[in-house]
Amino acid sequence: MRVAAVTLAWLWAALLGPGGCGAQTVWTAWLEVSGRDPATNETFWSAGEGGVFGQDSPVRRCSGPVAAAGPGREGLNACGPATNFSGAPPPPARWLALVQRGGGCTFADKIRLAAARGATAVVIFNHAGGSGTDVQPMTHPGTGDTVAIMISYFKGQEILRRIRDGFQVTMIIEVGKKHGTWMNNYSIFFVSVSFFIVTAATVGYFIFYSARRLRIARAQNRRQRKLKADAKKAIQRLQLRTLKPGDKETGSDGENCAVCIEVYKPNDVVRILTCNHLFHKNCIDPWLLEHRTCPMCKCDILKALGIEVDIEDRAESFPATVTNEASNISSVNEEDNHSETASSGYASVQGTDEPPLEEPAPSENDNLRLVNNPSQLPAVAVLPHLDNPGFEADEVQVREAKS
Repeated sequence: MRVAAVTLAWLWAALLGPGGCGAQTVWTAWLEVSGRDPATNETFWSAGEGGVFGQDSPVRRCSGPVAAAGPGREGLNACGPATNFSGAPPPPARWLALVQRGGGCTFADKIRLAAARGATAVVIFNHAGGSGTDVQPMTHPGTGDTVAIMISYFKGQEILRRIRDGFQVTMIIEVGKKHGTWMNNYSIFFVSVSFFIVTAATVGYFIFYSARRLRIARAQNRRQRKLKADAKKAIQRLQLRTLKPGDKETGSDGENCAVCIEVYKPNDVVRILTCNHLFHKNCIDPWLLEHRTCPMCKCDILKALGIEVDIEDRAESFPATVTNEASNISSVNEEDNHSETASSGYASVQGTDEPPLEEPAPSENDNLRLVNNPSQLPAVAVLPHLDNPGFEADEVQVREAKS
């Protein structure tokens, strides 16, 4: 916003100018200069749009012989009371005064002095600074009906040289082209209002977009925290088992853990999911905490254990995918329904009123029946075999199983 304000202030300053007023209309002057040397009868002639009318000058045609101010270099500036114009015709003839810019007096002082000497128009040529061809509109209030134009330094020196060489120089000043400001006050107001509207709309959209992204991010974080908390509760309700020597899983034909792809060994602590698939406890717990599904059959443990997921909260965070995701979860669980209901140890978890059937205590040769053959299942990502100290309740179950 600070940059926008500075830019707009610069625009106003450039268009209105340092005085705070709108830019003035500038009229160019078409000059036709001719002369003849009475001694040699030599002539010259030139024409071109080489001057500009002063801001306080009448814009009209003017013509007549040209007389240069003098005497001396100081008199050429027409700043002193001793300034005269040699070669000027007597009244009531109309003639033009040639004056140089500078000398410590204003444009208005020069024009008033030339008008007092009888000039009907004043031609002021620029000083030697710049490129020598520069002209600018003059401001000279209080000069009345006297026409005043500015020409370049080179053009003024050429005319002055002809006069000093004895030529009788005549100049015709025609009104040239009008060069107005490209923007009026209404256009400036319209551009300013449009600039503010575009800036406000851009800032408003940025604020809205940022607030929406922040709201979605917070909703996703809340959702993830809730799902992790539910997954931790579900993991604590899953059965743990310590493998013993002679178990089928530890034999020569034993299976591998689908997470770490390592063979089961005696005294390994495994966790049995609701779909009867088992894995190393330290492998499957971090997986379930993040994914909440079986790595082999994609069974949702939250759904299998009857832990409800807040679909409305999910819809706020992911409105475009919640319907497809919910239908996918439903279809996956319908396919695994026979596996879930076959596990009698989790009959009470499935929402039935019938008590679970008692199972005989497992002996050393008893093995847990698996529903699927792990050798025919696709490989899954391997997670490092790390301890998981986040589940204190599981450690208690492990110690009780070992005792």
